[in-house]
Amino acid sequence: MRLEIRHWQLLDAIGKYGSLGAAADAIGVTQPAMSHRLAEAERRLGSAIFEREGRRLKPTPAGQALIQTASSILPELSRAEDEFERTAADASHLVRIGVAEYSAYHWVPGFLKSLAFSREKLQIDFVAAATREAEATLITGKTDIIISPARSENPALDCKTLMEDELVLVTHPNHPLTAKPWIEAQDLVDVDYLTYSLDALPGFEYERFIRPSGIRLPHMQVVEMTDAIVEMIAVDLGVSILSRWALKRSIRQALVAPVSVTKKGLPLTWYIISRKSDRKNEAIKVTAEALQQWFSLNESS
Repeated sequence: MRLEIRHWQLLDAIGKYGSLGAAADAIGVTQPAMSHRLAEAERRLGSAIFEREGRRLKPTPAGQALIQTASSILPELSRAEDEFERTAADASHLVRIGVAEYSAYHWVPGFLKSLAFSREKLQIDFVAAATREAEATLITGKTDIIISPARSENPALDCKTLMEDELVLVTHPNHPLTAKPWIEAQDLVDVDYLTYSLDALPGFEYERFIRPSGIRLPHMQVVEMTDAIVEMIAVDLGVSILSRWALKRSIRQALVAPVSVTKKGLPLTWYIISRKSDRKNEAIKVTAEALQQWFSLNESS
């Protein structure tokens, strides 16, 4: 190999930040040192990796391919080092799990108690960052498994059905809409509607229910955390359409009440997503299989 890890780190940083100065700050070296490192990399490869556009660096076509490789291999190397350190210290194999869109971890105690294999040999961590950027955490190695209500189309990821769920209107238990067997979109016009994102996510309520109706929601408020939305609904500060499964505990405790969305309901499928490159990783494979088995026995509707 003609390039060393420090060169790959340089390529990744410049690709992300676009200039030598910002990349140098990110890596923690001086700008002259970064400039020297880039010149050395180009000299070793025998061709320019970047072209200058003012103060910014634009990768050449061949340079872009190197940057894409750097952004892929560096997280894998970092993850391998982390796992080695844990193993070398007689720690367990680490598998990191995240839940996309929702902070839904009510199922964790039951799942951990169900594990047939020894948790001395396998450590499971839960990653809160996956709530907002699920696929990004998988690709960068911050998580190993994602439980997501959105199907992934990324060719680098494995996506398998985990369970069936439904989107329901969530209200205060004494809200007038709880008297209805189901709601139609028109019922939302005069209520304070809470949403965790204004993006029309494929497969969710706006695309499947609100937009086709042609109505406009004049009283919409963005609350980026679903936990906060539930707390607001519990004191009658609005309503929202959310996953029945994700709010299972709050519904059971009668903090909030669910109402079906349309007479037929609004089905929602949850998926378990992992990297294809980890198909031979025994710890991740065993954990994913245990998740699928546990959810099929305990959480499927």
